[in-house]
Amino acid sequence: MNFQLKNIAAVLAATSLFVSCSNDDDNGSKVVEGAVGEAELFFDNGMAGDALDLGNAYTNSNGETVTVKKLNYIISNVVLIKEDGSSFVYPKAENYFIISEEKGQFTVHLENIPVGDYKKVKFGIGVDQQRYLEGESAQKSFWDLAYANDMTWTWSIGYRFINFEGTFAETSDHGRHEELPFQVHQGSNSATDNYREVTLDLPTTARVREKELSSIHIMSDINVLLDGDTKILLHDNLNAGGTAVSIMGGENLIKIAQNSLKMFKVDHVHNGPGSHHE
Repeated sequence: MNFQLKNIAAVLAATSLFVSCSNDDDNGSKVVEGAVGEAELFFDNGMAGDALDLGNAYTNSNGETVTVKKLNYIISNVVLIKEDGSSFVYPKAENYFIISEEKGQFTVHLENIPVGDYKKVKFGIGVDQQRYLEGESAQKSFWDLAYANDMTWTWSIGYRFINFEGTFAETSDHGRHEELPFQVHQGSNSATDNYREVTLDLPTTARVREKELSSIHIMSDINVLLDGDTKILLHDNLNAGGTAVSIMGGENLIKIAQNSLKMFKVDHVHNGPGSHHE
């Protein structure tokens, strides 16, 4: 009798596991022609494989220990792509968002998406020139939001695409080891367009359905901005007095833009009712 009860319990447990996982696999509910659903991109910030906690210290391969005090960046021009290559481009006027570690803003919420099975996601890092050149009045609501999140210079200069600030200390042999402040403000300027776009494969299908939410969980490795394919040492960018670092122009912005292309990867996809990150 005990053996039979154990077998029944095992079957029930397996059935429960199958049901709980079925929401996340590729065999979803029926696609209704003309219907729309919702999706979200959730950005999970980290540093070289560790979760990002503001105020914590992280040592990179450049021999510098970095303590992050602020991290904001702009995500824009989101596109969802199906297996056959067809895509849904989110409406341009609503397609600009701010991710802020400081304020706990991690989610890009997308509405009125045609139901379907999506295999890739594409998005921009920053604000594209086409949108910026439409003028301040055409994008006032987002400009005001960006201003409130410390993501703007003057209008003539434009947006900060990435605002990355904190302190650093050298662990290598440069002869000084005290903590010094740094600011990395990435954006475009009159000389270079530093807006970039990335396309990411999804490990499982994002199933957009009526009354359901497809949640795409994206890992963001902030470490690659300075410690990616191109290395940028904060020590090498100290001001004349050797008291602080301010990276806001020049060749470093181009390097950071290229490094940012490897900043993101999709970890997993949730499909089913309700937000998975509340």
